[in-house]
Amino acid sequence: MMRRRFRTGLDPVLLILVSVLSLMGGVGVYSAAEPGSSGLFVRQLVWIALGIGLCAVLVSLDYRLYTDYAPVWYCGGLALLVLVLIYGSEINGSRSWLVLGPIQIQPSEMGKLAVLLILAKSLAGMNRRHPGTWQLLKVGVLTLVPMVLVVLQGDLGTALMYLPIMLGIVVVAGLRKRVLVWSMVAVLCASPAVWIYLKDYQKQRILTTLDPELDPQGVGYQTRQSQIAIGSGGVFGRGIGQGSQSHFGFVPEIHSDFIFALLAEETGLIGAGTILLLYLLVLTRLIRIAVEARDRTVILVVTGVVCMISSHVLVNVGMTLGLLPPIGIPLPLLSYGGSFTIVTFAALGVALSAQSQSYVN
Repeated sequence: MMRRRFRTGLDPVLLILVSVLSLMGGVGVYSAAEPGSSGLFVRQLVWIALGIGLCAVLVSLDYRLYTDYAPVWYCGGLALLVLVLIYGSEINGSRSWLVLGPIQIQPSEMGKLAVLLILAKSLAGMNRRHPGTWQLLKVGVLTLVPMVLVVLQGDLGTALMYLPIMLGIVVVAGLRKRVLVWSMVAVLCASPAVWIYLKDYQKQRILTTLDPELDPQGVGYQTRQSQIAIGSGGVFGRGIGQGSQSHFGFVPEIHSDFIFALLAEETGLIGAGTILLLYLLVLTRLIRIAVEARDRTVILVVTGVVCMISSHVLVNVGMTLGLLPPIGIPLPLLSYGGSFTIVTFAALGVALSAQSQSYVN
């Protein structure tokens, strides 16, 4: 039975697309590494291998193991987030990491998958067509609690990425249009109050995004250099390892948050366009799984995965192009980093497992 489910759940096109993106990410990390140093590249390959292995294991299991025990995963995620506040290590200004010898774990990334599962389970079990006040309040609390813990770690950018997951699942679950509209109005009205509580550097990032010339050598330096790198790639790019902006230290965090700028400079418009096309195809395959699913829980779980991946792509690419403030959001399957790479593969494994079991049923 497991063999049949495993075979049915594998979407070969999706797996090929994901593999190609991972390969391109590995090439980007290799190119970003200092000459003669292969440490980053080797570690990224290890994380990709672990992610693929975890994805294969998750696909072979019944997806109800993840949704039925969603409260357990959620409570475990909260426990890790609290543990980070007590014993976490500060890296790049954020106390978001648990360091276990040579291993660094970022629980805030794992929390996204836990929130995704608990929200899908909560809304899939309601006995009405549209979420009521109680369901919406419950969903809001389940999302807000981990967000607050992540904000306390000093990582506002990662905390904000929980919102697209919640919004996508709630909308697909049947949120009334008028509720959505009034919610957007409420958010806009609350924006001035939120602005007051932002830190000075966060305000400066937003203002510099609106006016790049406001602080071109300070807060706006990273974005400006990223734009120069992308533009200098031309149509065909400078070639792998030949990007001047990327390899002379002009673009900070080039191997992680700004890897799209590196690949755009070295592979040009054709390479950058190919990357975006691959993401579009991945999201299309996932949406197809949700559309064809016969189980409400499957639909909501896959919706959450789509929103998690798409929001990261939009925000990360927007950062590199100067359309959004640089808030430290990685690019799925391409950016250097173990926690988010493994979580992305785990999310894909859960989606494929949900697809598989849905078809078997």
